[in-house]
Amino acid sequence: MKYTDCSRRHRWISGLFIFFFLIFFFLICVSPAAAAGQEITARYSQPRGTKITWSINIPTPPPEAVIVIQQIPPGTDIVSSTPAYSSYDKKTGTAKWLLSGVRPGTFVMKMKLSVPIRKKGEIHGKIIFQDQSARATASTSMVLTPKARKKAIEGC
Repeated sequence: MKYTDCSRRHRWISGLFIFFFLIFFFLICVSPAAAAGQEITARYSQPRGTKITWSINIPTPPPEAVIVIQQIPPGTDIVSSTPAYSSYDKKTGTAKWLLSGVRPGTFVMKMKLSVPIRKKGEIHGKIIFQDQSARATASTSMVLTPKARKKAIEGC
């Protein structure tokens, strides 16, 4: 009889240990701060000649605000931008956008430059965002891939 009571107690304690382990795992791996692991991703979809188009994938839930920083060749004029940029330093070639109220899904941004993209590394970008809980801030980078770079040079 004692053996059965001990066995039940052991199973109960083991079950309790597994339960708390699963709770701990959930809190670590699926907490709002870790939910920021559903990061924003971005890629250039059409860098051709003087046009840059990039797609930004916004996760669910969307962040409160997104900052996009785009580097272009210094001294280049921005002919047009959709949406309109928040600031541009022509001397450094740094354009910035502050986006608020973004919705989940794909967000497309476009920019037209006064001169064409000619070589590797001329354009690159960074996206900075904060999850809605304000617990985690993250960033992602956009780079011009060799395939996209070839298209950009061919479009000149």
